[in-house]
Amino acid sequence: MSEKNWGVREMSRKLDMSAQWVSAVTRGLTRPEPVRMARFLTTLGFDGAEYRELMGLADEIRKPGLLESYPGGWQVQTLAWHEERAAEIAAFQGLILPGLLQTADYARSLMVETGNAPSPDGIDERVFARMARQLVLTRRPRIEFQFFIHEFALRLPVGRQDRSVMRGQLAHLLRVSAQPNVSIRVVPARIGGHPAVSGHFKLIESTEFEPVVYIEHEISSLFLEAPDEIAVYRQVVAKLGDVALDAARSEAFIAGLAE
Repeated sequence: MSEKNWGVREMSRKLDMSAQWVSAVTRGLTRPEPVRMARFLTTLGFDGAEYRELMGLADEIRKPGLLESYPGGWQVQTLAWHEERAAEIAAFQGLILPGLLQTADYARSLMVETGNAPSPDGIDERVFARMARQLVLTRRPRIEFQFFIHEFALRLPVGRQDRSVMRGQLAHLLRVSAQPNVSIRVVPARIGGHPAVSGHFKLIESTEFEPVVYIEHEISSLFLEAPDEIAVYRQVVAKLGDVALDAARSEAFIAGLAE
């Protein structure tokens, strides 16, 4: 390691992170998420055995939870880490339902039909882990959730000929939407283009770390952290709120599909 004698402000500038975050990490007042911790140590010049040791220590100070149990690579593990520590989560899905709202039958059928699981055992493991992640919906203190779901996702017949899969899934959405901390809003197809037409995303706000946006693709995932990027997605969430059905009409819409 080449020693860096930077103060908090200089370190904040080098890392492109807030001075408050840098100060909290250096004083041990926050649990740094894996991606930022890696950047932090690399910028400071740590490498080799020192880097591995410090990343290991950072892992140890995090609360045990879903991060350790979720299969699927570091991107999904990091997402689970952020979800566990969130204060607010706003998400949009256009083609499939959000993972945090999926039933086990829906998740399993989706994995089988898309071929996105390595083996039958892999499917069971991923379904179990996805269900475990849903504990954040009832966590205390509560996380505030806003889910925006396009009508297409609600009408996609996951399960194919087994209509009980979608009936059970739609009924589950109605049950979850009754929770005081969960808002489910439908983006109707009749409006045509909409603010999130470019794709699904998850905006995660927390008192423990700076906000992040998570975007998942077929073979890669992306975390956005720059303030201008966060501002864009906050605007998208606000605009979705303007065009989506309100909570009551969304509930009625979902109930109609479930009949």
